[in-house]
Formats: sequence, C-alpha cells, structure tokens
Amino acid sequence: MIYPILFCALLATAIGQSVFLTTVPSLGRLAGLSEMQVAIMMSSSALVFAIGANIWSRYNLRYGYKKLLLLGLSGYTLGTLVFATIWWAGLHSGLSGTLLFAGLLLSRCLQSSVMSATPPSVVGYVVAISGSEQRAASISKVTSANNLGQILGPPLAGLLVAAGILAPFYFVIVFTLLAIVLVARKLPELDPAQRRAANSQPDSSAAPVKSSTLLLVGCCVCLFGCMAIMQQSLAFYLIDTQGYDAVGAARQAGLAMMVMAVLSLVIQFSAVQRRWLSAPILIYSALPLAAVGYLTLYLQPGSVSLYLGMALMGAGFGAAYPSIAAVATSRCASERQAKVTGLITASPAMGYITGPPLSAALYGIDERLPFLAAALLMGLATLAVWWRLPVRAA
Repeated sequence: MIYPILFCALLATAIGQSVFLTTVPSLGRLAGLSEMQVAIMMSSSALVFAIGANIWSRYNLRYGYKKLLLLGLSGYTLGTLVFATIWWAGLHSGLSGTLLFAGLLLSRCLQSSVMSATPPSVVGYVVAISGSEQRAASISKVTSANNLGQILGPPLAGLLVAAGILAPFYFVIVFTLLAIVLVARKLPELDPAQRRAANSQPDSSAAPVKSSTLLLVGCCVCLFGCMAIMQQSLAFYLIDTQGYDAVGAARQAGLAMMVMAVLSLVIQFSAVQRRWLSAPILIYSALPLAAVGYLTLYLQPGSVSLYLGMALMGAGFGAAYPSIAAVATSRCASERQAKVTGLITASPAMGYITGPPLSAALYGIDERLPFLAAALLMGLATLAVWWRLPVRAA
C-alpha cells in the first residue's frame, strides 16, 4: 500500500507542474509578458526548488518522511492558489507590467521553497524500504507518477481552458488536497530506527560525493534542462510559426507532451520495472535516444515530426531518470545517502534554472534553435556517460 500512496502524492504535484508548463507561456502572451519574463519566472522558481530539495533532504532523518511530504503538498496547494489569484488579477483587474511580473515571481518562488520537500521525502522513503537490486524498479514505481502526470495534465489543461484559462490551476488545488488527506490517513511513518538504517550518518552533508555520482547528477540536470528548453519554446513556436492562438497553442503543446509522457510511462512499466536491461545499459541507450528526439524537432518542423520527436524523447526520459537515480543511490556509501538523494531529487529543478533563459535567448535568434541546442547538450551527456560511467560499481 505504501507505493500507491507515494505514487499518488507525486502524481498530484506532477499534474500541477504539467499544467503550469502547458499554460504559463500562453498566459504570459495574454498578460503581455515577454518570453524572457516567463523564462525568468521558471528559472528562478527552479533555483529555489533546487536549493530547497537539498536542504529538505537533510531533515528527513530528524522529522520523518511523512511530515515533510505533508509539508510539501500543503505548500504546493497554498502556493497554487496564490499564484492563480495573481494571474486572475493580471487578466481581469488591471494588474500588469512590473507589478504583475514581480507578484508572479515572488509567489512562485515561495511556493517552490516549500513544495521542494516533496520529492526528497518520497524518494528517501523508497530508498529506505528497498534493497539495492530492486531500487531502480522501486524508484520507477513512484517516479512514473511524473510521467502519468504529464499524460493527464496537458489534455486536462486543454479541456479545462474552455471554462477559463485559469481553471486548470483550481482543479490542481482540489487534487493536491485529496493527496494530503490520503497521505495523512494512510501512509505509515518510518520509525527512527528505520530512518537511521537508511541514513546511517546524521552528518552526511560533510561526506564527499564520488566523481561518477556527480556525473550522473550532471546527466540528470542536462536531461531536465533540455526538457525545460523544449517546454519553454514549444507553445511560443506553435503561436509564431504554426498560426495557433494562445488557447490553441496550449492545447497542441499539451497533446505533444502527452505523447512524450505516454512513451515514457510505457518504457518505465516495461523495460525499467521488469528489469529487461541493467540500469547502466538503460542509461547508455536512453540519452542518445533523447538526443535524436530533439534533433528530429529541429530538422523536420511539422506535426508528424513533432509527435515523433516527442515520442523519442519520452522513451529516452522514461528509461534514463529512474535508472540514473537507482545507480547513483546504489553506488554511494551509506553516509552519503541523504546528500545523493537530495542532489538527484534537486536535479530537475537545476535543469529548469538554466533551460528556460537559454531557450528564450536562442528563440530570439531563431525559433528552432532551442531544439538544436537541446540535441547537442544530450549528445554531450551521452559521450560523457559512454566515456566515464563504469558498468559495475567502482
């Protein structure tokens, strides 16, 4: 029963994040915000999230996974309410310009500072109750919620925008409230002895991390940074080159990201959870697959190539992230466990720190250039893994 509860907790926030990424570029256009302002909003909140995830991961032992998970979900719920309310004021009550941007930026960063407690508490809980050989499959059982959230979130946003472009945000609030109730009533808290067994040294932050682990963290950052580049650019690309309006672009971008998420989920449920291949082999093959997906978007603009590229990216992402997380947490000493968990769970936010502003800058030069940059970054990550990551623990 533990894994389904953790899955639902991550699913609630994953749907919220996919709704945010799908609708905010179009909202920015409606409210008169520039591409760079939207990018700064994403990047700044991601920076806060990355710092927060590393900090919260060190408090798992002291306060327990369940308490921090409830804190993260509560912060996400309240933060979404405030964020949506400020957007409403910008669209209907005359709030605009610098004041609107500052309000959105501040509310999103405050939300990120609290909701960043969710991923390290979930992944830390899984690491604590799973053995090293089953860890990739165990992590995939809960992190596949991110992919399902990407499947459900975009089409849900596309449907709900018919009732108002802010309607998806208010639905997310209901969903996260249900997750809070489920976690509070059903998730057992690990006792202190179990938490100490998972994190045997309280002062784990002082232990150095191996270079191979840092390489894996860097690959995760690159993986999510490239995803951020795509998500930041896609809606603007559809508006500026394909003739969509803001609502139509949100729907089309949501459908494309749903295709990506479906392939990612299929790979996780099959190749990863059934352990058809070892985690290192999955990493070696997944990163170049994602690179080819981004290159497809750059070379062949159009609907068919868009869905093909997103499918390739989804397959690569679905195999790469849980495998990287499993290898990184399995190959580190116990005194480094909390630190490595914090780095891995913060890596998505680290990618979103640099991805959106890089995408906005390149988009100003050429609408397709962000996709080429993502392909090159994934290619470099592939070469680094092939060169430096050992198949067996070192």
